[in-house]
Amino acid sequence: MLTEEALVQKFTTVVNDRCPELNTLLKYCHVELVNSYWGKPEKLLQYFVIYAPHQLLASVSAYKETFRSVAEDLGIANAICMNATRIIRDRCSTLKQKDPILWLELQFLVSQYLEH
Repeated sequence: MLTEEALVQKFTTVVNDRCPELNTLLKYCHVELVNSYWGKPEKLLQYFVIYAPHQLLASVSAYKETFRSVAEDLGIANAICMNATRIIRDRCSTLKQKDPILWLELQFLVSQYLEH
């Protein structure tokens, strides 16, 4: 079985192969595999999340069907796009306490794009 990191790497590689123009966009995004349990009995659902800065969200979201297709080809339920800028600026968010590494990565991602 592939690890989460390997699945994310495979996902980005296949996406870049199918749509080479996404290579420049994904360089400013963070891709993560999320595990979620749902139902009775609990069933594991996995999906990819593509965190993009606010300025790129519309451009990245335009490829959501490509992301979903690649995710399904890899045996993952879905792929969704999320606004990284909104997440880190949300005062009610508990992400900083629950997953400080992801929060820092999103901070870096947003600041990196703004500098570019």
